[in-house]
Amino acid sequence: MVTVPNRTRATLEPVIERFILPDSHIVSDGWAAYESLEALRGGVCTHAVVIHQRHFVDRDDLDVHTQNIENTWMRAKRKIKRQFGTSRDLFPTYLYYEFMWRNRFRNSRSCFGHFVTSVNNIYTF
Repeated sequence: MVTVPNRTRATLEPVIERFILPDSHIVSDGWAAYESLEALRGGVCTHAVVIHQRHFVDRDDLDVHTQNIENTWMRAKRKIKRQFGTSRDLFPTYLYYEFMWRNRFRNSRSCFGHFVTSVNNIYTF
């Protein structure tokens, strides 16, 4: 998850290129800025589109949907609202360092234990 100033093709494509791995399969909605994602970096990825006005899951391929990212954004927004909002200036910090960390280790018995281990690996005393 990355915050961006707008959702134009000129903004989104460099961000997607930065994080895309060769042979990735991108699934997106019908937003016009995603129109030519399969051409990024000389065509190292494939791209499937779900048009939400028609359906939320491709009837021919049940693996083609945007439910996971839609659910993740819903949970992030819900958490922010429960905290009485988060300032725009602090939102990227909250998103990167709290929400994504908790999301990564949400099924773990010790989110805090992973944090301590990570700090210990970074800072040697």
